[in-house]
Amino acid sequence: MPDPTAPRPLSGEELNRLFSRACEAQTNGRLTEALATYRLLLDYLPESGILLYNNGLAHYSLGEYSLALAAFAKAAAIDPADDSTLFNLALCHKKTGDCAAAITAYRQVLEHNPHHVDSLYNLGGCYRDSHEDCQAIACYQTVLELDAGYLPAMSNLAYLHHRVGEFDQAMTRYRQVLGLRPEDESARFMLDALEGSACLHAPEGYVRRFFDSYAQGFEQSLKRELEYDDPGKLYTCFLRCPERLARYGHALDLGCGTGLSGQPFAGMVDILDGVDLSPNMLAQAARKGCYTVLHADSILHHLAATRETYDLFLATDVFIYVGDLEELFHAARAIARPDALFCFSTELLLADGCRLRSTGRFAHNRDYIRETAAGAGWQEVSREAARLRRQGADWIDGDLWIFRLMKGPGAIGG
Repeated sequence: MPDPTAPRPLSGEELNRLFSRACEAQTNGRLTEALATYRLLLDYLPESGILLYNNGLAHYSLGEYSLALAAFAKAAAIDPADDSTLFNLALCHKKTGDCAAAITAYRQVLEHNPHHVDSLYNLGGCYRDSHEDCQAIACYQTVLELDAGYLPAMSNLAYLHHRVGEFDQAMTRYRQVLGLRPEDESARFMLDALEGSACLHAPEGYVRRFFDSYAQGFEQSLKRELEYDDPGKLYTCFLRCPERLARYGHALDLGCGTGLSGQPFAGMVDILDGVDLSPNMLAQAARKGCYTVLHADSILHHLAATRETYDLFLATDVFIYVGDLEELFHAARAIARPDALFCFSTELLLADGCRLRSTGRFAHNRDYIRETAAGAGWQEVSREAARLRRQGADWIDGDLWIFRLMKGPGAIGG
């Protein structure tokens, strides 16, 4: 007896017509329609590599990376030597967070084609994100041997030399980047840091791109590799502050990142808002569930543009990207409620003023913090020395600060 669930037999001509229809739909962006037709075709031809491959591409375009991964994995099992399939399989592994599997797939491509520049470049990115810096550097160097003008590889090579402390090589690469792209503000900023040039703040574009690139896995790297717990330390400092209130009405987390800094304070505020330049970091913060509103904006622009007022400001590991703090302190004071507190951390500078370090982060002298904050209407109520994070075998020394709004003209309700 015939199986009633079996698909109706189709002729070769009908199958080709369906395939052409699916390809046309995919080319014109009708991905749901294309996928429906590919699924129908796969009922008849489940071992077709091209159907599985196109199915994977459509799922990938829709951001359905797990489904794309499954399709490319089946296609690769059918034809393990197809570089395009392996390349896309590696992309999906990276998108789904399996960097080790992505490395394996890219290396398979390179076994067949050692000069596959895109695989070399992406392999370097996997090694970079896994902090296997020597392997990453080797990949990017090979890319540049094959294509001397491959700018993204040049930028990443500069960054990695910088990260491992090879400053001369980093400066050479940053200058090469600027020679090809003079408007590259990230390369200019990092070269300024290495050359000791004066700078007031990190460029917004640099901060946005940097944190967008590292949002995935950012928290794990901070906690595991750098033994980072500045939000917890700042919260403990806040709890010891004799002038804090039992509860706050509206708090603003400046440079909130993935939300690590807002989490400890969330139970003590009615409304907690966050602002950050990086959309990818904000997506991570939204998953924390502790923020009422998240703003994709620069700190200064939000402080100037918002109609809200706040009685608690937080800034954990934010001022390392802001050198001159005068404008920021004034802007916060302009929207501060009576009894407002400002809690933040800084890297310690023993010299005067503030300074951009070779790391690309700013450090601040304690007297500079006190004088600049006081000039904007903030009074120090607490300071605690702290070890902020590991840097190699050493610790970065810093301070945890709490200031309160001074009473008098200019304070909201004051």
